[in-house]
Parts: sequence; structure tokens; C-alpha cells
Amino acid sequence: MIEIRISNTAAVQLLVDRIENEFKSRIKIGIYNPGLTLDELPFNELFDLAEIAAFDLVSILPFDVLLKETNIDEIITKAMQSLAVIYQKTDFTYYSKEMAELLVAKLKRIYAMSEKEKLYIKN
Repeated sequence: MIEIRISNTAAVQLLVDRIENEFKSRIKIGIYNPGLTLDELPFNELFDLAEIAAFDLVSILPFDVLLKETNIDEIITKAMQSLAVIYQKTDFTYYSKEMAELLVAKLKRIYAMSEKEKLYIKN
């Protein structure tokens, strides 16, 4: 097992930064009104932004690391749960390791298929 060593504080900061960037880009393309803030979003919309942000961060991990057994699920789970305090949305505390595993599994399937078919060689 490869242990990814990152503090929860650093993981949360990366996640929050990515959420803010995603939110700003959605304002630019007109999905949200310019005067809206993250604190005003309902939980389900903020949760969607958080999952997209987590997926983006996981996708920048090295290909071979993600295909091996890691502790990334635990890191994502703790970081997502920490968002409850930051955004004052207690529903984030219910984010489970299984939810993080599903998020990571999507990328693992794509990477495993790509590795099997050697799709990266053609690029």
C-alpha cells in the first residue's frame, strides 16, 4: 500500500481552493448570479461542487499511484467532513469512506482500462 502523506489541513485547503475556483468559473458562465456566495448555496449544490473539486484533485495524482492501493479514500473522507465547519453545513459530516471510494473508483476504472488497452501510447 502506498501511503499518501498530507495533513488534513492541507487537504482541506486544496479542496476549498478548488471549490472556490469551480464556483467562480460557474459564475463566469452564468450558472450562478455574480452576487451569490458559497455560503448562500444550498447543501446539495455545495456538495456537488465539493465532489467535483475532490474528483479534480484526485485526477491529478500520478496514473500509477492511483492504480495501486492507497489511503486517498481516507484523505478525501476527512477533508469532506471538515467542510462542515468551514461552510456551516453539518450534512458534510455524513460523508462516508464508501462515498470517497466510489469517487475514486470512477477514475480507477478509466485508468485501468487505459492501461489495459495502452491508449496512452497513441497520444
